[in-house]
Amino acid sequence: MTITHIYHSGFLMEFDQCVWLFDYYKGEIPSFDRAKKLFVFSSHVHSDHFNKEIFTIFREYSDVEYILSKDISLKPKFVERYGMDDEQLSRTTSVKADQEYRFVDGKGSPILLRTLKSTDEGVAFVLHYQGKTVYHAGDLHWWHWEGEDKQWNHNMAADFKREMEKLKGLHLDVACVPLDPRLEDAYWWGLDYLMKTAEVENVYPMHFGDNPEVVKRFLESPVSEAYRDKIVYK
Repeated sequence: MTITHIYHSGFLMEFDQCVWLFDYYKGEIPSFDRAKKLFVFSSHVHSDHFNKEIFTIFREYSDVEYILSKDISLKPKFVERYGMDDEQLSRTTSVKADQEYRFVDGKGSPILLRTLKSTDEGVAFVLHYQGKTVYHAGDLHWWHWEGEDKQWNHNMAADFKREMEKLKGLHLDVACVPLDPRLEDAYWWGLDYLMKTAEVENVYPMHFGDNPEVVKRFLESPVSEAYRDKIVYK
């Protein structure tokens, strides 16, 4: 498995028989083997996770499937706005939270997708494939905002922890998780909670936009000491 962080929450993951593209909205997409089946995931409709250009970029791609959160509407007026053709629509799966879906790679090997409910919009993805488990959080995160209503922050914490219980004890080979500096002192809470809940092999921070220095700050913080060697940052 080769993993490339593109920008913000966008990742490209290449396997022997398929390629996965997560939450692309801008940046240079790395080159990959075009003979492999491509899966394009969008966790929710927010413009920093979903860009309708994914339908233009891969229009001529020979074997592509789109997996879109259900809040990305596929009503005719939106399909027209996205510029999707009938072939692309037939290759699109609309997914909702707390469900399981099955796909196959280019050689017919199974890919199992489980979805979690985001604490913002849409879903998070948990994928089981070839003995590996990959987690992409989308906007499932512990969103604690200074100045927000105390009850709102309390409910957010409870909602986030409830979703994390679904990952309790699970071995995650790869986890792509927000580390958002806008949350000020709470920027690390969500990532830290996941690391103490699941068995994470490699964690890729994301959702920091043009502020990658937040990752360096976290690596230098005593908070990350117990699992610092598992944080992948390039």
